[in-house]
Amino acid sequence: MTMGCFSFLLLGGMFYVIDVKGWWQGQPFIYPGMNSIFVYVGHSLLGFYFPFSWEMRFQESHWELLLQNMWGTALWLLVSYLLYRKKFFLKI
Repeated sequence: MTMGCFSFLLLGGMFYVIDVKGWWQGQPFIYPGMNSIFVYVGHSLLGFYFPFSWEMRFQESHWELLLQNMWGTALWLLVSYLLYRKKFFLKI
């Protein structure tokens, strides 16, 4: 319930800032949103290979897992930004 409450507050705050006031256009969330199917399928197929993940050396701590997840997210954000600039949008 707590996570649902905070996600509702975040969604309400972003709605107010983006749609009501127009202070922010939504970047960088718009880039993966325009190619969400490509990012989803790409992560499903390539998520366990080297540039996106690697064999963890420190199993007793969570910092390497956090770094790995942040790195993979940043790479998919970069891929989606490059596809957005090339005007490539995968649709069904």
